[in-house]
Amino acid sequence: MAGMNEVGEIFPGRVDFLRFLTDVHFAYQPIVRMTDHRKIGCELLVRGPLVKALRDPEHLFAHAHTLDILLETDYLIFLQAMAHRPRRDRAFINILAPTVERFALRIYEEFEDLDLDYLVLELTNRLPPSGWTELAEIFEPLRARGLSLALDDVGVRPADMEAAALLQPDFMKIDVSCVERVGAGEAGRHKVERICRMAERIGAQVVAKGVETEEHARILADLGVSLGQGFLFGKPEERRIVYY
Repeated sequence: MAGMNEVGEIFPGRVDFLRFLTDVHFAYQPIVRMTDHRKIGCELLVRGPLVKALRDPEHLFAHAHTLDILLETDYLIFLQAMAHRPRRDRAFINILAPTVERFALRIYEEFEDLDLDYLVLELTNRLPPSGWTELAEIFEPLRARGLSLALDDVGVRPADMEAAALLQPDFMKIDVSCVERVGAGEAGRHKVERICRMAERIGAQVVAKGVETEEHARILADLGVSLGQGFLFGKPEERRIVYY
């Protein structure tokens, strides 16, 4: 049955919700080198179906959590992102770490015949796995075939550095909140410096998310951030259908 939120909008039950997921689409935001703004790839950002209550991705995932099908929803959206990824460009695609643990065998099957050299899976520490070491072992055979990993939202939690050390990602993506503070004082810059030092230790590249000003881009580059993503470099471009 459907439910209602505080402003009276109708939220669908499980059956309708899963049907609406077939209408999600994606916006493509470039990721560039800080030195010359040359594009090295793009992140696929999910956009909810054309249903008012679910259009915002945060509402979409919050309702999936309410229905107790968060991981199933995440996996279905991940499969759609895979189908719509650019074929000749490095594609950064989000997936929750617990989703990987739940659907590991299916992911192996999906990836069996794919060229993984241009694929980057982004994992967030906001919803961590049961163990980062165990998660790294799940990815080991796929990384041997060219798959890259990114640790998203770095700088939000104290455990981020430990997660990076255990997962050994190829990219560390600094959370927007950290990027916004780099121009406000030394504390914000010190956090970015710590992230860059960890990245250098494990051989990862650092991506700053939410870069909107030239000043922030300059400071971040001086601190050792090599890649950037944000309105300064390009807004997400929405495309309803992608053909190849």
